[in-house]
Amino acid sequence: MVCAGAAVLAALVGALLGHAGSGGALATGLALGALNGALAGKLLRLPVPFIATSLMRLLTLSMIGVAIGLAFGLGNIWLVILGVGLAQVVLAASALRESLRA
Repeated sequence: MVCAGAAVLAALVGALLGHAGSGGALATGLALGALNGALAGKLLRLPVPFIATSLMRLLTLSMIGVAIGLAFGLGNIWLVILGVGLAQVVLAASALRESLRA
């Protein structure tokens, strides 16, 4: 939910500042990065080593991020990847919070 809220905020701020493409690229990266947690949870149930699924998941998300970034323009690729990275920080913080509760 935090990533979705941040994505909406990034898109709105980008549009208000006259940089809708940049805001959209960051928002898309945040949304794409939020999918990583759900994918990891589903892939844990497979009878495949975690390292293999992690490498494939991160490679796939990175390639999708670059492809989407190209759609926003060559100069905005880094914003999509930054959004994916920020989403990972949010997911890690959430996991840490949950582990400390237990």
